[in-house]
Amino acid sequence: MEKRINAAEVQQASPCLNVSAGIEVGGCEPDKARNGKAVGFVLVHAGAGYHSESKAKEYKHVCKRACQKAVEKLKAGAPAVEAVTAALVELEDSPFTNAGMGSNLNLSGEIECDASIMDGKSLHFGAVGALSGIKNPVLVANRLLSEAQKGKLSAGRIPPCFLVGRGAYHWALDHGIPPCLPEKMATSSTGIGIEWKKDFQTELEWKNWK
Repeated sequence: MEKRINAAEVQQASPCLNVSAGIEVGGCEPDKARNGKAVGFVLVHAGAGYHSESKAKEYKHVCKRACQKAVEKLKAGAPAVEAVTAALVELEDSPFTNAGMGSNLNLSGEIECDASIMDGKSLHFGAVGALSGIKNPVLVANRLLSEAQKGKLSAGRIPPCFLVGRGAYHWALDHGIPPCLPEKMATSSTGIGIEWKKDFQTELEWKNWK
């Protein structure tokens, strides 16, 4: 449920474990503000899947921190895109969400992340997929968005808006976004995933041998 807020209020959604994270920032035009003050909302969710009730407190805390980061940006006059980015960095840095640090492993036992962001006014967007070795994929998506908004490249080339895999990784490095060692992205939950992968591979090899 959406709730209109003032600068000091935030709206939180029930978070979930090991699922995608996202945020939406909305509001009204200045001429539609109430009593001369802009109103809007910050809506954060940590996914739409199964979650552990034992970690409900941690989920709520990370969602609250993400909302607060977004509100701080908006109060400072930053555009909504920057508020979204700040909130998602908070979610990606949390080991409790399937975004950035602590993400689920793929079948090869590696962490690969997706992220996307859109400017609702211009409809420009930036996105990355299957990105490894970057702590905050949303920073790459946001940089793709900002580069796209600058217009065409030399020789009339259109700047990229969606990059994947190693191409996204090298583009991020070329644009000043630092790399992160894969082991620094892992958490205790990731370790459980690694053991599951080993068991899965052993079972698969046994079936193939038979």
